[in-house]
Amino acid sequence: MRLILPVLVLVFVLTAAGNAADVDGAAVFTSLKCGMCHKPDKKAAAVSLAEIGRAYMDKEKLVQLFKGDLKPLIESDKWGMMRPQLDKIKALPDPEKDALAGYVMGFK
Repeated sequence: MRLILPVLVLVFVLTAAGNAADVDGAAVFTSLKCGMCHKPDKKAAAVSLAEIGRAYMDKEKLVQLFKGDLKPLIESDKWGMMRPQLDKIKALPDPEKDALAGYVMGFK
């Protein structure tokens, strides 16, 4: 419940900012607290950002996952914890999904 207000504020601010080029993927990553589980280059509570980048290979595939148009290419015993987070990502406007995917793919 505590996460809803910051996410809504971020969505409003990022939507007001304009197009995807104006959206900071790192800010989206931080606001959704993705870094609690996903680290840049090492597996922690979940797969690393580098592993995600290698599995999806290009930003568009990751955007498709974020939209719900692609099944996960990485399955783990912790996938159940990721489903609610993915629902939050699906609710973001497309420019934020695109920026988040670009940020993650930067660790490939």
